[in-house]
Amino acid sequence: MRRTKILATLGPASSTPEVIARLVDIGLDAVRLNFSHGTHESHAALFGLVREAARKSGRPIAILQDLQGPKIRVGKVRPPGMEVPTGSQLTITTRPVEGADGVVSTEYADLPRDVRKDETILLDDGNIRLSVREVRGRDILCDVTDGGRLTSHKGINVPGAALSTGALSAKDREDALFGLRLGVDFVALSFVRSAGDVAELKDLMKRARRTVPIIAKIEKPQAMDALDGIVAAADGVMVARGDLGVEASLEMIPVFQKRIIRVANRAGKLVITATQMLESMTTNPTPTRAEVTDVANAILDGTDALMLSGETAVGQFPVETVRRMSRIAETTEEKIYPFDRAVSSVTDAEAGDFTPAVVRLAGHAARECDPKALLVFTRSGRSARLLSDERPRAPILGFTSSEEVARRLALYWGVLPRLIPELESVERLFAVAERELLESRLARNGDTVVYVLGSNLAPGATNSLKVARVGDVERETRRRGR
Repeated sequence: MRRTKILATLGPASSTPEVIARLVDIGLDAVRLNFSHGTHESHAALFGLVREAARKSGRPIAILQDLQGPKIRVGKVRPPGMEVPTGSQLTITTRPVEGADGVVSTEYADLPRDVRKDETILLDDGNIRLSVREVRGRDILCDVTDGGRLTSHKGINVPGAALSTGALSAKDREDALFGLRLGVDFVALSFVRSAGDVAELKDLMKRARRTVPIIAKIEKPQAMDALDGIVAAADGVMVARGDLGVEASLEMIPVFQKRIIRVANRAGKLVITATQMLESMTTNPTPTRAEVTDVANAILDGTDALMLSGETAVGQFPVETVRRMSRIAETTEEKIYPFDRAVSSVTDAEAGDFTPAVVRLAGHAARECDPKALLVFTRSGRSARLLSDERPRAPILGFTSSEEVARRLALYWGVLPRLIPELESVERLFAVAERELLESRLARNGDTVVYVLGSNLAPGATNSLKVARVGDVERETRRRGR
């Protein structure tokens, strides 16, 4: 089985019931709704298709809403685009003009105030590079150091500048409230620069009376300076290599990726690696050797999940891309993955909270007893998430009566969420778990398994560990009956 999870972005290439059903059938764990594009109506339609495909498959599928963030863009450019030659001059203005003849607009009104002489401005993901010569009122006069062709609504990046815009734009607030009402399982916050940005979104959720896990996207160099605080504030992080690769030097991306994953692992937080994982499969049926190696290295770094962007949103081979990524992950885990080593160093449990200790013991038992599976009974999902940080070789079956918790667990490394009815006794939980093991062929009678549970069914009551053999519950029940 594959432990590393796969998250795919939905878009024009993957927006039909047939394609979504095929993606789910081949093992997709979660989908991303990119709110940089589309309308609320189109996202609601995709949301419904995913939920229906998950229902038919019998597998929980997580849905992540990705907020656009305060992405700065150029305005409309006169068709079919404008040439920006190297050595020429280009003026960026906040005046409402159509881009042509060396002038292009932006809707970000504070840009002239935020930039300084000699600072670098990048257009179109760094394909065009400018140097600020002078700021005159609403106009920024720039020298073109690397030219190219510019079309409407391309991105503007100002590496190193302290932009005055916050992480949550007015559009993001509206979109986030819509996503919460819709029922998304995670919200990804773009262009995070500090823990305060995460707190701002948490406050919005609190006022909306629905809180879901927040994934902080690390895509600005300033975020690397505040990484520990951001990781502590968020429920997870995303190594967003797209904009991060524009704002920082490309040579630093591997360094940043490894540091982000290491910090998130140690804090026990979910981490997703994203952008150009299998980029060539947007137009080709097979990936490059370098891409295969990149995916494998992200897994070995310790990522929980891998994200596909344009490959599945607009690519020609969305289903084959997910299938290929799954094969790479399975092979990497089978051949060279360093199982059975705890990645989290979190030990600050509150008084009376035995869950971390029990989970660590379960991880130790998995290393000593080589069980076929670890079975966790959880109301909030916390026990299963903590056990994921132990990186056991055996699959983690997360049994819960909450559909919402089951969907969230779908994105955590090594966890197979299982939805069960509310049960009245621990004995009934054991019986249901054994039946699931046998029916799914994850174990046979006599195989060793590890149970993690509470002495009662109340939330936060995890305090027990049991190593047993499949069939023991049934035999014990028969003995008691006699």
